Parts: sequence; C-alpha cells; structure tokens
Amino acid sequence: MKLEVFTEILNKLRKQSNKQDALYALDVDLINYSDDHNSVINILLEVYYGKEGADWISWYLWERDPDGTSDQATTSDGKPICYDDKSLWKEAEHCRLLNDKEYELPPKLTDEERLQVLTMIQNGL
Repeated sequence: MKLEVFTEILNKLRKQSNKQDALYALDVDLINYSDDHNSVINILLEVYYGKEGADWISWYLWERDPDGTSDQATTSDGKPICYDDKSLWKEAEHCRLLNDKEYELPPKLTDEERLQVLTMIQNGL
C-alpha cells in the first residue's frame, strides 16, 4: 500500500474516533452502531498486514503515548519504530511481507462463556 493511502486511512480513523468521542461527551453512545463497522476495519487491516501489523496500527492509534516519551516502541537493537505515520507504515509493510498466515475468524463464545465474561465484568473482574 502506498504511504499516501495508508496515511489517509489513519486520518479517517482518527477523524471518526474524534467524532464518536465528541458525541459520547454529549451522552450519545454509538457503540452498538459503530461496533460492526470497527470490526470490519480491524479484520481488513489484519487480513492485509497480518496480526502483528494490525496490532502495531492499533497500538499506534489508540494506546501509545502521542509524545512517545513514556512508551516508544523499538526494535530489538533499540532503534525507534512506529513514532510517526511514515515509520508506522514502514513497520506495517514489513509485517505484511512477513505474514504468511491466512486470517481466521476468532471462535465464537458459547452462551456459558458469554455469561462468565458478563459475570466477571459485573463483579469488577
């Protein structure tokens, strides 16, 4: 994938997330509406970049310290990676080239497993 396309995807994901955050601040919860849409995007990213590449993208967008001061990702020899859009693209493309696994849907939870998860959430884990 070209860098410009990758960057556009990241920008669209950020923009959509910001809209949802703004609506949530106004007590409008869109999780039931947007959950399937987000799942499709995550599946497509994982199909294209592999699990590791999709994980890097998810970390970069939603989990990392934007300044990179407290949790900068590095290679095994200490070189920084995934510190801006271009370096994330390089890492994701590297993961894509190494990916040789076909994507598989995660197994569905049984009713009993769902109940266990709900009970754990209700009890505060």
